[in-house]
Amino acid sequence: MQTPRLVAPLALITALLASCNQTVTLTTEQQVQAAVTTTGVVNAKTTTLTDGSVYLTGTLKGNAFAARFPAKWNGQSVLSAHGYVYPGTAERTPDLSDTVLASTTPGNEPSLGLFPTALSQGYAIANTAYAKTGYAVKEGVAANKQLHDFMKAAGSKSQYMTGISMGGNITVALVEQYPQDFVGAMPYCGVVAGWRAEERYLLDFRVVYDYFTKGTVYALPGNGDAVTVNPALTLPVVQQSVVGLFTKAAQGDLAAKAIIGQVSAVVGAPADPISYITALGSTVYGLQDYLTTTGGTGYSNKDKVYAGSQNDVALNAGVQRISASAESSAYLDANYTPTGNFKAKMLSFHNLVDPLVPYSFEPEFKAIVSKAGNSANLVQQVVDANPVNAADPSKGGPTHCYFTPKQVSYAWNELRAWVDNGVKPAEGENITSK
Repeated sequence: MQTPRLVAPLALITALLASCNQTVTLTTEQQVQAAVTTTGVVNAKTTTLTDGSVYLTGTLKGNAFAARFPAKWNGQSVLSAHGYVYPGTAERTPDLSDTVLASTTPGNEPSLGLFPTALSQGYAIANTAYAKTGYAVKEGVAANKQLHDFMKAAGSKSQYMTGISMGGNITVALVEQYPQDFVGAMPYCGVVAGWRAEERYLLDFRVVYDYFTKGTVYALPGNGDAVTVNPALTLPVVQQSVVGLFTKAAQGDLAAKAIIGQVSAVVGAPADPISYITALGSTVYGLQDYLTTTGGTGYSNKDKVYAGSQNDVALNAGVQRISASAESSAYLDANYTPTGNFKAKMLSFHNLVDPLVPYSFEPEFKAIVSKAGNSANLVQQVVDANPVNAADPSKGGPTHCYFTPKQVSYAWNELRAWVDNGVKPAEGENITSK
């Protein structure tokens, strides 16, 4: 019998507030809880941490995610799209706890230093898992779009999209496909030129290496057939081939030197064993997933003219030619080949030497953006490569995404200044010492 007496006063209060044009200000936690309900988050767990931030984990449309809102939230959010996860391995559950954000162990903190900085500045931070591992640009775009929409429902007034490696391609796709969703973007070590460019680099590397090593002790299993999975081709086999080649070259073997010199000249790769092992190793762990995901291969070298060898005529006559299927090519276009059309301010930075996602993708992307008449919205900067350790190559050399938290935070602060105050970062700046 007490329920009616409670409802009536509440209804009266609501009516009085409405008549006075007064609004109820929700706390951040209340906004988050409301968004959990309206967007269909399941397995939600909300915790207020010792720094006053609201930390949420849960599952959004099948993808695990994490979001953290600072005690003094500025109403803005930073999302980070993760990179390639080896097929067959589990997606890492998103974790934005204090332990992870404070970790100095490489790979533990998912944004390479961006998230701790942004959180301390009043930005909410968030990331998500994808529906598949391996080549997952399509799934990464879908998951991060859903995450954006959740953050908006939780009260975010503006959002930044960032991404590492494959996440850089996802970042470009999102700001092009959803131009109203993001005010700024920051791909780093990103596949910004598109996934077809990545497959071009890796498959060119393989067929050219096959050509020059054919009939030698360095030939890989499946030599001459780069698009058929060969169980005999394992990462230790790749390492044995490359290390053997570079060891002989270091000992003065002219044939080994000639192979390295020509492969590097033709594919545009640094002449170091790490760059070779990284590129060639990709066909070990990623080929089957790529072929299955795209329905074939979307890159064709059928009409490509290779140059830079001692005998380009012989090279072009003898190198394996790969034909693309229409289905696979269309998949690469959709997931994702950039158009250069985006409204967000984009700051992209890259190591000058990267063994997996080559620096050459940056000028290639720049040309795409320029052709679209959108150069005003793009700035590109560089970071020196990890130097080769001549005494022990295993302890140095080009590294994919070789950045310090200070460098990442410096670039982030440049992007903020550009978005907030119109201070455009310096094009081409080397931020290694920052």
